[in-house]
Amino acid sequence: MLEAISKAEFDRDVGQLDERTASKYRWRTLSKTYPIFDVVFEHDAARPLRLRLNCEDWDDLPPSIEILNEDGTAPTGPPPNVGNVFNASAHPNTGKMFVCMRGSREFHTHTSHVHEHWSNYRGQSGMDLLGIVLQLWRAWKRAVG
Repeated sequence: MLEAISKAEFDRDVGQLDERTASKYRWRTLSKTYPIFDVVFEHDAARPLRLRLNCEDWDDLPPSIEILNEDGTAPTGPPPNVGNVFNASAHPNTGKMFVCMRGSREFHTHTSHVHEHWSNYRGQSGMDLLGIVLQLWRAWKRAVG
């Protein structure tokens, strides 16, 4: 996909995140400059969870999603209280823990899910960048309460 088109689609999606929505969900946005959408989920009783979405080639490809500590470092062990879509085992391609949910590049490239092509989900309701992040936030909230 041409980078200009990818950037325009990225900007359209992240541009929909306003301060009111971020406050409602307790999201702290660290970057929404193409191709990186970096967001921290905050909670009163749980350690924050940081996700860095690399959206290069969006939406021809789903974002690659890194699970990070709040300070941007890689977790040394499984992140606490993150629920079942946050897989602490090593992804066969990256060797890192990964998001195992449709809409993440790691899901669609994992040997267990190669038959679940991104093209089957691309463009569906809830599969834009904010929709994917909202699904991840909901999974995290179920885990942390």
